[in-house]
Formats: sequence, structure tokens, C-alpha cells
Amino acid sequence: MQRTDAQASRQRRARLPYQALSVIISGLIIAAGLAIMYRRLDWQAMVAVWEKLDSRWLPLALLAPWMQYPINSFRLHQVIRRVSGKLPSAVPSWKLIFKMTCSSGFIASAAPIGLTGDVAKIAALRLFGNLSITNATRYTLFDRVVGVQWISIFGLAALPIQASAGVGGDIIVPQAALFGGLLAAVACLLAVPRILLLVPFDLFTRLARLFTNYQSLLRLWPSTIQMLIGILNLFSAWATLYLLLLATGLDTNLWLVAAFIPLLQLINSFPFLYMGWGGRELAMAATLGTTGGLTMNEALAVSAEWGIILVAAGAINGVFLLGNWQPRRTEPAVREVEPPPKDSPPCI
Repeated sequence: MQRTDAQASRQRRARLPYQALSVIISGLIIAAGLAIMYRRLDWQAMVAVWEKLDSRWLPLALLAPWMQYPINSFRLHQVIRRVSGKLPSAVPSWKLIFKMTCSSGFIASAAPIGLTGDVAKIAALRLFGNLSITNATRYTLFDRVVGVQWISIFGLAALPIQASAGVGGDIIVPQAALFGGLLAAVACLLAVPRILLLVPFDLFTRLARLFTNYQSLLRLWPSTIQMLIGILNLFSAWATLYLLLLATGLDTNLWLVAAFIPLLQLINSFPFLYMGWGGRELAMAATLGTTGGLTMNEALAVSAEWGIILVAAGAINGVFLLGNWQPRRTEPAVREVEPPPKDSPPCI
């Protein structure tokens, strides 16, 4: 027991630097967003936008982002199936993953520290999905990476639409660099395992396991499924923003709004931000607040509404923490043991 307590204490101390880094990054970005709002906002104009809010649209505006939880649960389930190569009966069920995803969404909204949702997801996969800690981390990482991959692809595809609508290069070029850089990082991920395995140390072999087999998600059928999931996620984000614009009586080019959705969705899912706060305001001010037919005050008022909706959508998921967390099994559960990578060097 003392040894277990000591190990848990060491793990908590090891997580502290990452949590501190997450808090610092989140705080700096949120502070930048607040500084822009303070310097450039007319608070009376903001209040005037909120006063026009038609509350009849809010239930639909709340439902639209919440739909991403079942969608992303299916995405994670597909990631686990494809990367592990196992049959559906041999991996955690979609029902368990759905409950786990919703619960991690609640934790992310209740604890405004970046990556808390991912940490909760890894812990749940380990404890209730009977996965090794390496695989639980790998599947969670790959789930986030594949989401970013398709957001980036759609983001690059949306740039010609922005250009045709008269958006300047000062907005398009940074987006192209961001999305292109993220896709380049995904490509580098494929080479990481082989590079790590060149170093004949156990630590690097273990790290190699963490990045192994992402290429299984790039085959035709898995890619098609992930593409459709990405489209549904972007449609959910577009519907949320459209309903909020409709609720506040604001009129803008909906095609241009759709062209900016990949950027806004990427920022909303950024792991170091609390529900996108700060970064989303910066993006809304730079895009819809300058070229979308909205004033700066209107764009930031809608951005604040969007942030509140996202927090509320995460908060209502607290109900999924209730009930039995043990999955139904016909056979005794067996804790997964991670084998060494197939192309790992021989042990000496």
C-alpha cells in the first residue's frame, strides 16, 4: 500500500509542470483576448446586441454543439478499432466511450485547466476500458490528431472561398500557414516511431509505442469515415454560430461564416484553452469582425455567447457521471498488456 501511495504521489508531482504550463498558456491567451475586448469594445454596444437576443433559439443553439459529443464518441471508437486492429467485441463499447466522452466534457467545463478532458478520458479508458496506459494515451492522442487533420484539410479547402469573398491576404496567409503546419506535423507523426526505435533504450521503445500505427487511420475506408465525422463536427459548429446570429438578429454572409468555421472550430478545441475562450475572441475579431459584415462589438458579443453555450453544453454532461461505469461483459475482464512494437530492436 505504501508503495502504491508513493507511486501515485510521484505521478501527481510529474503532472504538475504540465498543468502549470497549461494554466500559464491558457491565462496568457485569455488575457490577450480580454485586453483586446477592453481596448476595442464599446460595452454599451455589446449590451445592445445581447438585449436583442431571442431566447427561443437558444435550446437549438445548445443542442448543436452538444451533438459533437456522440459524434466524437463514434470517432474515438473508430480510432480504437482501426489502430488496435481488433473486432468490435474486443474493444470498449461505443456506449462506454460515449459516457466517458460526455463525462470528460463536464470535467473540462468544470475545471478550466487545459487537457483535463483528455486526462480524464485516458484515465477512464485505463480503468473501465481495460486498456494499458500506453494504449489509452495513444488512442486519445490519435483521436485528437485525426480531428485536427481533417479540420486542417477543410480549412485549406475553405481559403479559396474566403478569397472569392474579398478576404485579404493578411487573414488568409496566417490560416494557410497554421493549417499547413498542422498537416506537416501529422505527416511527421508517421516517422516518429521509426526514429525513436533507432535509439536502443527502453524509454524510447516505450515512447515509440505511443505513436505507432497512425497510418492505419489513413487507409481509404477509415479516412472516409473520419472525413464524414469531420464534416458533421464542422456542420455542428456552423449551426451553433448561425443560430446565435439568428437569435441576435445579425445578418452576414453565411457562406463566409462557413469558410471561417474550420479556424473557429480548431480554436474551440485547442487543448490549452478553456472552451476556446480568449483565442476564439481573437479569431472572431480578426475574421467576422473585419470582413464578415459584422462590427467588432457584434462579432465579440456573439463570440461570448458561443463560449457560454459551449460551457453550458459541457456542464449538462455531469449527469453522465452517474450510474454504473462497469461495462457489461460475458467473460471476465482481462487487463490489456501492451506488446513491444513489431519493428522494435532486439533486446540485449
